[in-house]
Amino acid sequence: MNRNTAEKLSNAAQTKHNKSLVLRSVWKHNAMSRLEISRISGLSTATVSRLVDSLIQDELLVESQPKATPKGRPMKPVRFNGKGHYLIGIDLGTTYIRGVLTNLAIEPIKEIEVVTESGKDPEYVLKKVAQVIMNLANTNLIDPKKIIGVGIAVAGIINLNTGIVEYSPAFNWRNIELREFMNSHVPYPVYFDNVSRAMALGEITFGNGPGFDDLICVNVGYGIGAGIVIGKKLFYGTDGMAGEFGHMPVRGDEQVFCTCGKKNCLTAYASGDAIAQRAKIRLLTHTTSILNEIPAGELNAKHVVEAARQGDPLAKEVFTEAMGYLGRAIAGLLNIFNPQAIILAGGVSLSGNIFWDTLKPVIEENVFDHRSTKYSILPSSHPNQSAIYGALAMVLQEILNLSLTIRKH
Repeated sequence: MNRNTAEKLSNAAQTKHNKSLVLRSVWKHNAMSRLEISRISGLSTATVSRLVDSLIQDELLVESQPKATPKGRPMKPVRFNGKGHYLIGIDLGTTYIRGVLTNLAIEPIKEIEVVTESGKDPEYVLKKVAQVIMNLANTNLIDPKKIIGVGIAVAGIINLNTGIVEYSPAFNWRNIELREFMNSHVPYPVYFDNVSRAMALGEITFGNGPGFDDLICVNVGYGIGAGIVIGKKLFYGTDGMAGEFGHMPVRGDEQVFCTCGKKNCLTAYASGDAIAQRAKIRLLTHTTSILNEIPAGELNAKHVVEAARQGDPLAKEVFTEAMGYLGRAIAGLLNIFNPQAIILAGGVSLSGNIFWDTLKPVIEENVFDHRSTKYSILPSSHPNQSAIYGALAMVLQEILNLSLTIRKH
């Protein structure tokens, strides 16, 4: 490569960076004049004006009505074009596949929820995902040609380079070629990531995350995971396995198997599935619990939580023990990473006051030095929709990075 070619590539990369900087500034602050963008971005007004014109041509920005100013001619603000194009977000859970169609302003237009049937083979489940995507797109409310991309949050270890789900204990999947399958069944660009990392991305894009540089989003649902944010960026680790919080080894009775097949994982003690399984084991020798009224095949963590709220001793014991394991493990995260915040998401975290009142004292008791360790423990910004917002954030971030552009028809 000769020097002139290298300089052209470098200049092109710099232009893209500056263009993304302008787009992000407008997206974050809503309507802004070119002069205001220049002040925030540090770019010259001439450069900003050129890049804004290009972004208007790309249909990512639109001009608003002129604003009067005390001196000089009226300023013409530009704003992010959130109305004319669309995204699809998918939460591929072990119980349900949830999908939503939104515009770029993340205003919901259509939602679908179907049973996952996770016990079926991977192709069957992925065909259901593709069907949900196409059903969302098939509406007279929008022009499906204006759907820019699809984000999918998946439980499992995902190789983002190859597009392969290398291992998902929740689904019992190994080496599933997710990208290849979706590319052959869906006519839109598809992006995906681990569900807990997606939840963290949703928080730093749409939720509490912008207020913190370092945070950890802990997903406590059927299983347990974590999305780690360091310096406002997702942390993936060497092989993309960072955040497998549910497989942190703990010492206990080893009565319940984790989905990975081990008995010493945090998931086997504090997940929604573990809470239900442990209640079933205790019921074998306790006949007075109100949980005996529920068929064993139907008993789940929600039943245990509700019984605990009603003062059922067995349910309270099971739930308190689970929160003990979870609280000590979260304290470990605080001691190791020293984040500004822990954000709790997932089904178990939606249990109300009994969850927070049982969990928080355990965390406080086990943090290394609670007087000098400053942290916040917060609920998800979008309860029960954390994964969906994370999936939408995947696509929106690609747009803001200018890695994904609007197709002209």
